[in-house]
Amino acid sequence: MKRLLLMQCLTAMMMLLLTLTTAVSEGKNVGEATIDADGNVVTTLTTETAQDLAKVDVSIDSSIPSSEELSITITNKSPYRVDVYFDDGDYGLLMGNLVQNESTSLNSYVGHTFFVTRHGVKEGLFANPGTDQEARLTYRVGRRNQQFIVPENSGPSTNPCQDRFSICKSQAETGGCTRSPGWMIVHCCESCDVHLNSRELIDPKKRCSLENLKTPPNAWQAGDLNKLFDKWANDDTLKELYGFEVVSAPDPVKYNATGGDKIKEGAPWVVVFDNFLTNTEVRDLIRGGEIEGYERSTDQGEKSELGEQAKIVSQTRTSANAWCMHKCERLAGVQSATKKIEEITG
Repeated sequence: MKRLLLMQCLTAMMMLLLTLTTAVSEGKNVGEATIDADGNVVTTLTTETAQDLAKVDVSIDSSIPSSEELSITITNKSPYRVDVYFDDGDYGLLMGNLVQNESTSLNSYVGHTFFVTRHGVKEGLFANPGTDQEARLTYRVGRRNQQFIVPENSGPSTNPCQDRFSICKSQAETGGCTRSPGWMIVHCCESCDVHLNSRELIDPKKRCSLENLKTPPNAWQAGDLNKLFDKWANDDTLKELYGFEVVSAPDPVKYNATGGDKIKEGAPWVVVFDNFLTNTEVRDLIRGGEIEGYERSTDQGEKSELGEQAKIVSQTRTSANAWCMHKCERLAGVQSATKKIEEITG
């Protein structure tokens, strides 16, 4: 079994607990971009109002069997780099991203819907933003060989309070706004307005305070981490079960640090759990990552007016990672590894 540093264990715990989300604009007070008889998005809107646009729907070719796989093409003519999502009725599934004048071909079926967001943040894109003809860009599959366009005049809505996810309404109805106010205000602003006054709190200057985010007190106080390491170092059971070893410590003599003469007084804690995971747990963690899909590691980019920082592909970190959620979390080996981490960290 490979030696596992404590940092790896704690990182695995965070990966098991955190959720990555993708976004979709789904505000009920905005329209959808007009689609012509050939299934193409109309790039120039004139007399239609947003209310009229909301009623527009691409006609579906009823002769196409629901089981027939169709090919569609999406071309980005906008000045933005865009992320393309399949609307699964939940948080959306990321299909890829497009720079200006780039196209992608996707396989789909009749009735499927796609949408686009500004790359790196979860803002939906709209045709004619800031005008009476502002309309959310969505693309519904209804014919063979459809060509969809993200128009040149696309951009984020001038109304910052939008529901970005299809699931926003149901999340709000089941208490999501109060469980995760900071996240829900940004991503499900419209549905959470009645619960949190989110139209006002969408302003990051008002939202990003400990009071408005309902941030609980720090779980860890000064000195707590040192106490945890001290507890481990004096626990013979950890040594027997997991091959626990102190490599470096603030008092290397007291804790029998194995790092040698280079470990000086006041050194940081470095410990090893030499046999922490079983073969089954390792197999399921690897399998879970494959199920969720590995993606290149990202850095934080520019901050938007809503206080969001864009995700950009790192130019220095060449690693790939996956967030263990949903099916991954339900694997037996993942659950037992998580329980171990919870037990030893308290």
